[in-house]
Amino acid sequence: MTEESKSSKLLPAVGFVLCALVLGLFAGAFIGRFSVSKADGMAGAAIVAFYGLFGGVIIAIAAILLARRMERRGLLRALTVIGPLAVILLAGATWRFMKIKAESDRRWEIEQERYKQLKPTAPNAPVMFASMHSVIENVATTEEVRDPALGLGMAAPIMELGTFHFYAGPDMDQVPGMFAATDSLVFAKGEHFVDITSAPPWFVPAHLKLDYGLLLLKVITLSRNWMEVEVNSIDGTTRWVDRNELTFVTWPEFISTVNTVEIIDTETNPVRLKPLDHAAILAEGANALLVPLAVRGDWLMVSTDGLADRIVPTGWIRWRDGERLLVRYNLLC
Repeated sequence: MTEESKSSKLLPAVGFVLCALVLGLFAGAFIGRFSVSKADGMAGAAIVAFYGLFGGVIIAIAAILLARRMERRGLLRALTVIGPLAVILLAGATWRFMKIKAESDRRWEIEQERYKQLKPTAPNAPVMFASMHSVIENVATTEEVRDPALGLGMAAPIMELGTFHFYAGPDMDQVPGMFAATDSLVFAKGEHFVDITSAPPWFVPAHLKLDYGLLLLKVITLSRNWMEVEVNSIDGTTRWVDRNELTFVTWPEFISTVNTVEIIDTETNPVRLKPLDHAAILAEGANALLVPLAVRGDWLMVSTDGLADRIVPTGWIRWRDGERLLVRYNLLC
């Protein structure tokens, strides 16, 4: 094959490979859809994406090998078949994406209109910043120190819904949609993150840093349709909310995923070799930021890197004692 003939088939060959890549992506994703169920959630989406990528790579490699053997006339004929098909698939995917986005925006507007019809029990006020650290730190600043309930775990309002509703004492046999909300939070899409535009004056969440997408409430009571959450981490005020408007994690799940923890009393709770009160002490851990690795009951496995020389890489500390936290946790550092 002469250099002239090679250059003349270069452009059709590139177009042939790109169209084949598009077809492979869609074919792989189509096959992947049959291997997942709706219950798989985000994991199912990742599996479908993997199938699509795998299919695209395989078909693209086959197309490259085929293009090397085909003449320019054959490539052009193939392009007249797979080219329009690739364009149709891309156009259909783009239309579907725009349709889903429009539906999401429409739901947002409906939620905003729904909020305007609510009658709040108190005037709206800016949200008070609570803490990026353990909720027990908020209590120490009050004149009358209360014994905070540890609760069942942490819950995050789904801010994309637009409005987060608060209810009076619920009927456990009924769903929240059958009752009128007494107050609410309203979220709005900002330039870089979702922000709170209005909130009740008593709203002081356990953790709030919206530029990191962080809004957490302590869960006190849990039922099939309802949650009782602490809406003021200073005085312990609680409200009932729709369970479907939050994502919930238990304390063991939450404490194992925070960034670091600090031991409150290193004398009575040092870093031990095993999750036993009589196990050998590896280090005191005073003023140390410990990275959590795993949870076993009231014990937390932490990394011992940097605590002392010539010790095992992991140790154990108690992270709670009944309703009392024995560590401070840090979400961002």
